[in-house]
Amino acid sequence: MVLDRDIRLTILGHTGVGKTSLIKRLKGEDPASTERTLDITVERKKITLLSSSKQSRLSFERYRKYNVIAVDNPGDFKLRRKWREAMRKYKTDGILFMLDPIQGVESQRVAMEDSFNYFLDSLSLDPDKADKKARKKKTLFYFVINKMDTINNDEKKARAFLDDFDIVIQDYKMTFPFAKFAEAFISVHKSPYEDIDAIFEKCKQSLY
Repeated sequence: MVLDRDIRLTILGHTGVGKTSLIKRLKGEDPASTERTLDITVERKKITLLSSSKQSRLSFERYRKYNVIAVDNPGDFKLRRKWREAMRKYKTDGILFMLDPIQGVESQRVAMEDSFNYFLDSLSLDPDKADKKARKKKTLFYFVINKMDTINNDEKKARAFLDDFDIVIQDYKMTFPFAKFAEAFISVHKSPYEDIDAIFEKCKQSLY
């Protein structure tokens, strides 16, 4: 009996927001050694979620492992067309979109709009067909505010920053009515592993 399940996420965001660092942290590597991402990189890591230990000994979930298949994408504007290629090729279960509260809002809003459009393109290059598929698709959009330490871990300030993207997020919600939405506030370099694990715990809850 196969217990393992996949969580396939495309990690997107403007350049420098911490996409590769999050993957390195998940893999137990030093995120400080991160270099600029110039191409699509697929990382795989088998994890046991912390919630599994709380399950009954008779529950399959206690012994289940999750194969996190994280597709890291370059954030530079000129390389952004690779996003559609990644989402189409790896049949992503959802988008984990990372934001940086100390970067400008406008450039990150454009990146969020691009992720929306390229995700639709990955469903179909025909706009009508893409919209039709989007209305039926069960997927996950996860908005992660990184570098919380740079704003003194002030969640109120982080939520106010996220509000600046509300118009785009509402487009996501209207176009994908069956999608699940989640948010997280972390510092990839400093948050305890439990906080990183909690992101993927929410992914599990949304997708399964």
